Amino acid sequence: MSSIDKLIEDSVMSLIGGEEGLKSKTDELLAKHLKKAHFIPIKYRVLGGFLQSLNIKFGNFIEVLMDKVISNMPTFEIYEISGKRNVDLELEERCERAIDEYVDNPSHDRLETLYDEIFTLQIKGEKFRKKRLDVNVMFKFGETSYYIETKYNDDHDTGKFQDINRKFLKTYAGLVRLFRFDDKRKFKPILYYFLPTIRYNPNPYLREDIEIFRGEKLFEKFGLSTTYKQVKNALTRLEEILDKTFDEFRDKIFERVSERMNKGRGR
Repeated sequence: MSSIDKLIEDSVMSLIGGEEGLKSKTDELLAKHLKKAHFIPIKYRVLGGFLQSLNIKFGNFIEVLMDKVISNMPTFEIYEISGKRNVDLELEERCERAIDEYVDNPSHDRLETLYDEIFTLQIKGEKFRKKRLDVNVMFKFGETSYYIETKYNDDHDTGKFQDINRKFLKTYAGLVRLFRFDDKRKFKPILYYFLPTIRYNPNPYLREDIEIFRGEKLFEKFGLSTTYKQVKNALTRLEEILDKTFDEFRDKIFERVSERMNKGRGR
């Protein structure tokens, strides 16, 4: 099995929460379908529900895969916080307000000034409050640390698009505080889109090839050991790569349903 094939399998497992996540999802779907009379046997209804829940997460799958591709680089020093969800990060009140004001009225000319405010207020500010945010990937390469948020495609509607950029900047600011970074040249944020297509050109909040990277440009910037072409080619072989994995999911779901049903009957 190639390294990219293994990363794809690992990404699917991460997406469902591993073995425990599979059991939990099976139990959730079983409880839901037990309330309904139906001519399709319940184990197939549970399996169908599981597959449907995964089907709508394809964009999330690509994001998880890219996080793993980046984190798998031997030349990167991966921070322990990388890949963590719902992390309590501190935001200084004036700093959070400055980010909100910038996102509500963006201008590339004011972005460096915003960074200066972030580094000043997040280190020397007074009133902080915690905000739960996700940290996709964080690593050190050479003398510089990077926070990368990955997205599958730049196709979000205006409201969602604004929220993505707002959250991205607030997560960056929270990490400045957490790790006490004091030099914006030593800690850089990157918003990465796997597909190179551009919906909003230019992005009103962030700058292309500075904060925003698309497609193969991120691979080229850091010289990733897995190439963009390898990832794209692997995605065309997903059915082949994951066929055995989904057979195992089916068997485990059927086994879990049988186990829970027998327990409920007192066997």
